[in-house]
Amino acid sequence: MSMIERIRNRRDASRRARAIEHALRSANSPAVREELLAIAQRHMS
Repeated sequence: MSMIERIRNRRDASRRARAIEHALRSANSPAVREELLAIAQRHMS
């Protein structure tokens, strides 16, 4: 894996993490929060 790919992957991962955190903060019900966490876990693995 090239250095550029590594940087790109890290940037994409941090962008995804920020988007997930933002969605969790704006989620107004526990059910929505749980669903977001389930989706996030699927994407991280």
